[in-house]
Amino acid sequence: MRFTSFLAVCFFFLGSLRGYESALAFEDTPSVTDDCTYCQLYGQHFRTKIDLYLFQEIGEPHYKYFGVSNHRPTKPAYLPAVISKSHIGHVYGTAKILAVVPAGSEFVVEAATHEVLVNSGETLGLQCRLFYNGKEVSGVGAEFIQVHTMLPDGRQDPHLDEAIAMRITK
Repeated sequence: MRFTSFLAVCFFFLGSLRGYESALAFEDTPSVTDDCTYCQLYGQHFRTKIDLYLFQEIGEPHYKYFGVSNHRPTKPAYLPAVISKSHIGHVYGTAKILAVVPAGSEFVVEAATHEVLVNSGETLGLQCRLFYNGKEVSGVGAEFIQVHTMLPDGRQDPHLDEAIAMRITK
């Protein structure tokens, strides 16, 4: 009985680790492996081209995301179409707007996770360190600005929407 309980705990622990990928962010030297979909983005620096919302899901206040409304080809649909500071602190759909991240803000891709927002439709999300208005916020999800292109061999080529953010060299 005790051995069986021990095995059950071990399998539970291993199962909970299985769904999470992470990597340390190294300055412009991401680690790339065939089994890591987003590894080529780790450590990469980006600058936003447009204003974005920083928001959190009201049911999951420990997760923060940035993105724009669905009036663009990105999600989520419930955010207001026109980005305004007057929306800060208000709840739209299931999202509470925390701030407006102005165009020209920077972020660094630090890791990827399978723990993503249900409403994003993504199965793998990027975790970033965001710098805006003199503030730094870590662990910000970027799946609302992710884009996937199918390669001829059937693999996905993940990248960030170039209309929203451009890669910069640091």
